Amino acid sequence: MVEAHPAVLQAAAFGLPSELTEEEVKVCVVLRPGVALTPQRLVGWCEAHMARHMVPRYVEFLDAFALTPTEKVEKYRLREAGLTSTTWDRLASTRRP
Repeated sequence: MVEAHPAVLQAAAFGLPSELTEEEVKVCVVLRPGVALTPQRLVGWCEAHMARHMVPRYVEFLDAFALTPTEKVEKYRLREAGLTSTTWDRLASTRRP
């Protein structure tokens, strides 16, 4: 569903363990060439177009995905990477100090 956004070339959504629920949604995104997009704008678009439980908590922009020989995204590699220094957290950005 995230791939329906006009700036998104490819997206991979998957669950990561959560301290509050079973899993939190993370989406990794490859943007179309020459297009800029912020995590906040992407999540705002998701909130307007997706069911609440599908809106990602985490967003990470990548240059490309590792693919299998059959051209499928190797999601297991994304899950193994988990939260990285470039992962944006929707909840952390709305928390107050």
